[in-house]
Amino acid sequence: MQENSNKSMRFLLILFLFVSQVGISQLYSDSAYKKVAVYNDLQDALVDSGSVKKLILKRDKLTIFPMDILKLTELEYLDLSSNKIDSLPPEINQLKNLRVLILTRNSLVKFPKEIFELQYLKVLKIGGNEFETIPRGIDSLKVIEEIDLWNTSINDLPFGIENIKSLKRLDLRGILLNYEKQEEIFELLPNVKVYLSPACNCGF
Repeated sequence: MQENSNKSMRFLLILFLFVSQVGISQLYSDSAYKKVAVYNDLQDALVDSGSVKKLILKRDKLTIFPMDILKLTELEYLDLSSNKIDSLPPEINQLKNLRVLILTRNSLVKFPKEIFELQYLKVLKIGGNEFETIPRGIDSLKVIEEIDLWNTSINDLPFGIENIKSLKRLDLRGILLNYEKQEEIFELLPNVKVYLSPACNCGF
């Protein structure tokens, strides 16, 4: 009887955290770049390469990372979501001013470890991809505030994520995790808003 009661309480807690994502406070990527000029065409951006801060190439049918992006030396916000990109080049570390990187809904089968070299990155959205593991090194992102791993195939937290003191929000919705694993995540990241789907009756 006590065990059933505990399970019910845990379910209600997780359900509350799942539903509460509707009231998420305004994110850095929304607030900091609300009034920044947006470029939606790479060729137009290359004309003004020295001043471009925000580039959105969403749903551009891209299958590879456009290397010309590396010429945008002042770029801070890059959205390549909803394409078919399957990898990132090592040279992405040349985008030293990048604060926001959005790679949601691409075809990444491996987590691009080159991202860990982007020292000023505050927002990483890489959900909706096909990778199953995240290599060591995520704690190199010393100022990261938001990580979105929604609907990926990982079954555990990235090694060292608990060492990131700046982290405020972690989205793990759509990932199959049981009650025990979800409770472990809450305990490991007590100061982070973690968003989860309802727990599964699975072994992860």
